[in-house]
Amino acid sequence: MPELPEVETIVRTLAPQLSGRRIESVRVLHEQSLAAGKALLSRLRGAWIESLHRRAKLVLIVLLPMHGGKLYLLFHLKMTGRLFVYREGIEPRSHTRLVFCLQKGAERDSDNGRTQLFFDDMRKFGYCRIMRDEDFAYWDFWNSLGPEPLECSREEFMVRCRERSGKIKALLLDQTFIAGIGNIYADEILFRAGIAPHHAVSRLLPAQLGILWERIREVLLESIAQCGSSIRDYRDAHGNAGSFQNSFRVYGRAGQFCFTCGGVLEKSVVAGRSTVHCPRCQE
Repeated sequence: MPELPEVETIVRTLAPQLSGRRIESVRVLHEQSLAAGKALLSRLRGAWIESLHRRAKLVLIVLLPMHGGKLYLLFHLKMTGRLFVYREGIEPRSHTRLVFCLQKGAERDSDNGRTQLFFDDMRKFGYCRIMRDEDFAYWDFWNSLGPEPLECSREEFMVRCRERSGKIKALLLDQTFIAGIGNIYADEILFRAGIAPHHAVSRLLPAQLGILWERIREVLLESIAQCGSSIRDYRDAHGNAGSFQNSFRVYGRAGQFCFTCGGVLEKSVVAGRSTVHCPRCQE
Protein backbone atom coordinates (compact mmCIF):
# COMPACT_ATOMS: atom_id res chain seq x y z
CA MET A 1 0.00 0.00 0.00
CA PRO A 2 1.38 3.44 -0.86
CA GLU A 3 2.48 5.19 2.32
CA LEU A 4 3.05 8.86 3.08
CA PRO A 5 6.04 9.44 0.72
CA GLU A 6 4.33 7.70 -2.20
CA VAL A 7 1.04 9.56 -1.77
CA GLU A 8 2.90 12.86 -1.34
CA THR A 9 4.76 12.17 -4.59
CA ILE A 10 1.52 11.34 -6.40
CA VAL A 11 -0.01 14.63 -5.23
CA ARG A 12 3.05 16.62 -6.29
CA THR A 13 3.14 15.06 -9.75
CA LEU A 14 -0.61 15.31 -10.27
CA ALA A 15 -0.95 18.95 -9.20
CA PRO A 16 0.65 20.56 -12.30
CA GLN A 17 -1.47 18.36 -14.56
CA LEU A 18 -4.80 19.02 -12.83
CA SER A 19 -4.77 22.43 -11.17
CA GLY A 20 -6.89 24.96 -13.06
CA ARG A 21 -8.74 22.38 -15.12
CA ARG A 22 -12.51 22.03 -15.26
CA ILE A 23 -14.41 18.76 -14.89
CA GLU A 24 -16.66 18.19 -17.89
CA SER A 25 -18.05 14.79 -16.92
CA VAL A 26 -17.48 11.73 -14.76
CA ARG A 27 -17.84 8.08 -15.74
CA VAL A 28 -18.36 5.55 -12.94
CA LEU A 29 -17.25 2.18 -14.31
CA HIS A 30 -17.30 0.36 -10.97
CA GLU A 31 -19.98 1.48 -8.51
CA GLN A 32 -18.12 0.34 -5.37
CA SER A 33 -15.13 2.53 -6.24
CA LEU A 34 -17.26 5.59 -5.49
CA ALA A 35 -17.70 4.95 -1.78
CA ALA A 36 -19.61 8.10 -0.86
CA GLY A 37 -21.14 11.17 -2.46
CA LYS A 38 -23.02 9.66 -5.38
CA ALA A 39 -25.72 12.31 -4.90
CA LEU A 40 -23.06 14.98 -5.51
CA LEU A 41 -21.95 13.65 -8.90
CA SER A 42 -24.01 16.19 -10.82
CA ARG A 43 -22.29 19.05 -8.97
CA LEU A 44 -18.91 17.99 -10.31
CA ARG A 45 -19.82 19.06 -13.83
CA GLY A 46 -18.19 22.43 -14.49
CA ALA A 47 -16.23 22.42 -11.20
CA TRP A 48 -12.71 23.88 -11.24
CA ILE A 49 -9.82 21.99 -9.67
CA GLU A 50 -8.39 24.50 -7.24
CA SER A 51 -5.60 22.52 -5.55
CA LEU A 52 -4.35 19.10 -4.45
CA HIS A 53 -3.21 18.00 -1.02
CA ARG A 54 -2.33 14.92 0.99
CA ARG A 55 -3.71 13.87 4.37
CA ALA A 56 -2.24 10.66 5.80
CA LYS A 57 -2.45 8.20 2.86
CA LEU A 58 -5.26 10.09 1.13
CA VAL A 59 -5.13 12.18 -2.04
CA LEU A 60 -7.40 15.22 -1.60
CA ILE A 61 -8.52 17.30 -4.61
CA VAL A 62 -10.22 20.61 -3.82
CA LEU A 63 -12.96 21.66 -6.27
CA LEU A 64 -14.80 24.94 -6.86
CA PRO A 65 -18.29 24.09 -8.19
CA MET A 66 -20.08 26.43 -10.56
CA HIS A 67 -22.66 27.48 -7.96
CA GLY A 68 -20.29 28.31 -5.13
CA GLY A 69 -18.88 26.53 -2.11
CA LYS A 70 -16.33 23.74 -2.25
CA LEU A 71 -16.34 20.04 -2.97
CA TYR A 72 -13.59 17.50 -2.35
CA LEU A 73 -12.50 14.33 -4.09
CA LEU A 74 -10.70 12.01 -1.69
CA PHE A 75 -8.90 8.94 -3.00
CA HIS A 76 -7.60 6.12 -0.85
CA LEU A 77 -5.41 4.03 -3.14
CA LYS A 78 -5.20 1.02 -0.82
CA MET A 79 -3.15 -1.82 -2.39
CA THR A 80 -3.27 -1.20 -6.15
CA GLY A 81 -4.99 2.13 -6.77
CA ARG A 82 -3.41 4.50 -9.29
CA LEU A 83 -4.19 7.99 -10.59
CA PHE A 84 -2.97 8.86 -14.09
CA VAL A 85 -3.71 11.69 -16.53
CA TYR A 86 -4.21 10.73 -20.18
CA ARG A 87 -4.97 12.69 -23.33
CA GLU A 88 -8.47 12.70 -24.75
CA GLY A 89 -9.33 9.59 -26.76
CA ILE A 90 -7.48 7.06 -24.58
CA GLU A 91 -9.95 4.32 -23.71
CA PRO A 92 -10.36 2.99 -20.14
CA ARG A 93 -8.49 -0.22 -19.39
CA SER A 94 -9.85 -3.34 -17.72
CA HIS A 95 -8.84 -2.01 -14.28
CA THR A 96 -10.14 1.54 -14.76
CA ARG A 97 -12.86 2.28 -12.19
CA LEU A 98 -13.51 6.04 -12.56
CA VAL A 99 -12.88 8.48 -15.40
CA PHE A 100 -12.90 12.26 -14.96
CA CYS A 101 -13.00 14.14 -18.28
CA LEU A 102 -11.21 17.47 -17.95
CA GLN A 103 -10.80 20.65 -19.95
CA LYS A 104 -8.41 23.53 -19.55
CA GLY A 105 -10.02 26.89 -18.95
CA ALA A 106 -9.64 29.21 -21.94
CA GLU A 107 -9.08 32.16 -19.68
CA ARG A 108 -6.37 30.35 -17.75
CA ASP A 109 -4.46 28.63 -20.51
CA SER A 110 -4.11 29.13 -24.23
CA ASP A 111 -4.28 25.36 -24.74
CA ASN A 112 -7.90 24.31 -24.31
CA GLY A 113 -7.07 20.62 -24.84
CA ARG A 114 -9.01 17.94 -23.04
CA THR A 115 -7.47 15.29 -20.81
CA GLN A 116 -8.74 12.49 -18.60
CA LEU A 117 -7.98 11.49 -15.02
CA PHE A 118 -8.22 7.71 -14.60
CA PHE A 119 -8.59 5.98 -11.26
CA ASP A 120 -7.33 2.46 -11.88
CA ASP A 121 -7.48 -0.24 -9.23
CA MET A 122 -6.79 -3.85 -10.08
CA ARG A 123 -7.89 -5.32 -6.72
CA LYS A 124 -10.82 -2.93 -6.18
CA PHE A 125 -9.88 -2.11 -2.57
CA GLY A 126 -9.32 1.59 -3.22
CA TYR A 127 -12.08 4.17 -3.34
CA CYS A 128 -13.07 7.75 -4.05
CA ARG A 129 -15.36 9.87 -1.91
CA ILE A 130 -17.07 13.10 -3.01
CA MET A 131 -17.50 15.31 0.05
CA ARG A 132 -18.72 18.72 1.18
CA ASP A 133 -17.19 20.63 4.09
CA GLU A 134 -19.92 19.49 6.44
CA ASP A 135 -19.44 15.81 5.55
CA PHE A 136 -16.04 15.56 7.21
CA ALA A 137 -17.60 15.82 10.67
CA TYR A 138 -19.41 12.52 10.05
CA TRP A 139 -16.55 10.52 8.56
CA ASP A 140 -15.13 8.51 11.45
CA PHE A 141 -11.97 7.48 9.60
CA TRP A 142 -11.02 11.08 8.86
CA ASN A 143 -11.71 12.22 12.40
CA SER A 144 -9.69 9.37 13.91
CA LEU A 145 -6.47 10.23 12.07
CA GLY A 146 -3.52 11.26 14.19
CA PRO A 147 -1.24 14.22 13.40
CA GLU A 148 0.96 14.38 10.33
CA PRO A 149 4.45 13.07 11.22
CA LEU A 150 6.20 15.94 9.46
CA GLU A 151 4.06 18.49 11.31
CA CYS A 152 4.05 16.87 14.76
CA SER A 153 6.51 18.62 17.10
CA ARG A 154 9.02 16.69 19.17
CA GLU A 155 7.18 17.64 22.35
CA GLU A 156 3.78 16.56 21.02
CA PHE A 157 5.23 13.29 19.76
CA MET A 158 6.76 12.46 23.13
CA VAL A 159 3.56 13.29 25.00
CA ARG A 160 1.51 11.11 22.65
CA CYS A 161 3.96 8.23 23.15
CA ARG A 162 3.62 8.52 26.93
CA GLU A 163 -0.14 8.15 26.58
CA ARG A 164 0.17 4.82 24.75
CA SER A 165 1.26 1.27 25.51
CA GLY A 166 2.18 -1.83 23.50
CA LYS A 167 5.00 -2.41 21.01
CA ILE A 168 6.61 0.55 19.33
CA LYS A 169 6.17 -0.73 15.78
CA ALA A 170 2.47 -1.34 16.38
CA LEU A 171 2.22 2.26 17.58
CA LEU A 172 3.91 3.66 14.45
CA LEU A 173 1.46 1.69 12.31
CA ASP A 174 -1.53 3.00 14.25
CA GLN A 175 -3.05 5.74 12.08
CA THR A 176 -4.84 7.20 15.10
CA PHE A 177 -1.46 7.81 16.74
CA ILE A 178 0.34 9.31 13.76
CA ALA A 179 -0.90 9.30 10.19
CA GLY A 180 0.79 8.02 7.05
CA ILE A 181 3.45 5.56 8.24
CA GLY A 182 3.09 1.96 7.06
CA ASN A 183 5.08 -1.25 7.26
CA ILE A 184 7.99 -0.20 5.04
CA TYR A 185 8.80 3.02 6.81
CA ALA A 186 8.17 1.70 10.31
CA ASP A 187 10.91 -0.90 9.78
CA GLU A 188 13.32 1.62 8.26
CA ILE A 189 12.66 4.27 10.92
CA LEU A 190 13.14 1.86 13.82
CA PHE A 191 16.39 0.54 12.36
CA ARG A 192 17.84 4.02 12.06
CA ALA A 193 16.65 4.85 15.57
CA GLY A 194 18.30 1.70 16.96
CA ILE A 195 15.05 0.52 18.54
CA ALA A 196 13.73 -3.04 18.25
CA PRO A 197 10.21 -3.20 16.76
CA HIS A 198 8.90 -5.26 19.69
CA HIS A 199 10.25 -2.83 22.30
CA ALA A 200 7.57 -1.67 24.75
CA VAL A 201 6.65 1.98 24.23
CA SER A 202 6.39 2.52 27.99
CA ARG A 203 10.03 1.48 28.47
CA LEU A 204 11.54 3.85 25.93
CA LEU A 205 13.66 6.60 27.44
CA PRO A 206 13.07 10.28 26.57
CA ALA A 207 16.34 10.30 24.64
CA GLN A 208 15.18 7.31 22.56
CA LEU A 209 11.86 8.98 21.80
CA GLY A 210 13.69 12.11 20.69
CA ILE A 211 15.89 10.11 18.34
CA LEU A 212 12.83 8.25 17.03
CA TRP A 213 11.11 11.56 16.23
CA GLU A 214 14.20 12.70 14.33
CA ARG A 215 14.44 9.45 12.37
CA ILE A 216 10.77 9.60 11.39
CA ARG A 217 11.36 12.96 9.76
CA GLU A 218 14.68 11.87 8.25
CA VAL A 219 13.37 8.71 6.58
CA LEU A 220 10.13 10.26 5.29
CA LEU A 221 11.87 13.32 3.84
CA GLU A 222 14.55 11.17 2.20
CA SER A 223 11.91 8.96 0.62
CA ILE A 224 9.87 11.93 -0.63
CA ALA A 225 13.05 13.33 -2.21
CA GLN A 226 13.47 9.97 -4.00
CA CYS A 227 9.78 9.86 -5.06
CA GLY A 228 8.91 7.03 -2.69
CA SER A 229 9.49 3.29 -2.89
CA SER A 230 8.42 1.11 -5.83
CA ILE A 231 8.21 -2.55 -4.89
CA ARG A 232 5.20 -3.84 -6.82
CA ASP A 233 2.46 -1.55 -8.11
CA TYR A 234 3.36 1.98 -7.04
CA ARG A 235 4.08 4.59 -9.71
CA ASP A 236 3.83 8.37 -9.50
CA ALA A 237 1.34 10.32 -11.63
CA HIS A 238 3.79 10.32 -14.55
CA GLY A 239 4.09 6.53 -14.42
CA ASN A 240 7.61 6.68 -12.99
CA ALA A 241 8.92 4.41 -10.24
CA GLY A 242 10.36 5.74 -7.00
CA SER A 243 13.91 4.88 -5.94
CA PHE A 244 13.93 4.80 -2.13
CA GLN A 245 13.73 0.99 -2.24
CA ASN A 246 17.41 1.14 -3.20
CA SER A 247 18.08 2.66 0.23
CA PHE A 248 16.29 0.01 2.29
CA ARG A 249 18.45 -1.16 5.17
CA VAL A 250 16.11 -3.77 6.62
CA TYR A 251 12.71 -3.93 4.91
CA GLY A 252 12.46 -7.05 2.74
CA ARG A 253 16.03 -8.11 3.63
CA ALA A 254 15.39 -10.88 6.20
CA GLY A 255 18.26 -13.37 6.34
CA GLN A 256 20.69 -10.96 4.69
CA PHE A 257 23.62 -9.21 6.33
CA CYS A 258 23.13 -5.93 8.16
CA PHE A 259 24.88 -3.08 6.36
CA THR A 260 25.97 -1.62 9.70
CA CYS A 261 27.22 -4.52 11.83
CA GLY A 262 27.35 -7.46 9.44
CA GLY A 263 24.96 -9.54 11.52
CA VAL A 264 22.03 -11.44 10.07
CA LEU A 265 18.72 -9.59 9.87
CA GLU A 266 15.81 -11.39 11.54
CA LYS A 267 12.18 -11.66 10.52
CA SER A 268 9.24 -11.71 12.91
CA VAL A 269 5.61 -10.62 13.07
CA VAL A 270 4.58 -7.47 14.94
CA ALA A 271 1.01 -6.14 14.89
CA GLY A 272 0.21 -8.78 12.29
CA ARG A 273 2.81 -7.42 9.87
CA SER A 274 6.00 -9.00 8.61
CA THR A 275 8.88 -7.24 10.34
CA VAL A 276 12.63 -7.22 9.77
CA HIS A 277 15.20 -5.90 12.23
CA CYS A 278 18.83 -6.29 13.28
CA PRO A 279 19.12 -7.93 16.71
CA ARG A 280 22.54 -6.31 17.20
CA CYS A 281 21.79 -2.74 16.12
CA GLN A 282 18.28 -2.49 17.55
CA GLU A 283 17.81 -2.84 21.30
